Amino acid sequence: MLVADLIHSCSNEMVAQAALSCIGGRFAERVRVAAQEKGVSVGRFVSIIVLDFARRADENVREALRERITGDDQPLLSGLRAVLETVLEEGTVYSDDLVLTQPLTLSLSCPGVHSYQ
Repeated sequence: MLVADLIHSCSNEMVAQAALSCIGGRFAERVRVAAQEKGVSVGRFVSIIVLDFARRADENVREALRERITGDDQPLLSGLRAVLETVLEEGTVYSDDLVLTQPLTLSLSCPGVHSYQ
């Protein structure tokens, strides 16, 4: 349910932008710069990545994400950060309607997933 909530909430541009603002710090700045490089708003950039995750993540990836964020103080923000971090690290081929990435293999052991600075 947490992953479905993340997808439902953060596929909305305004919610996605607000969620990233809640994460804040250097991570949010990295996302802002990436969005600016693509010529779109932060909310649009984040929401498209979340929608791409929804389309492409198989049950194993979703389950790994669910396990990673269950019990976290802020599970939706942690999940969003994990999804975005994967894209930022791997890079994307981006168009306004679609993000094309390699098959999703969400790395959930990334150090710093909890450091919101």
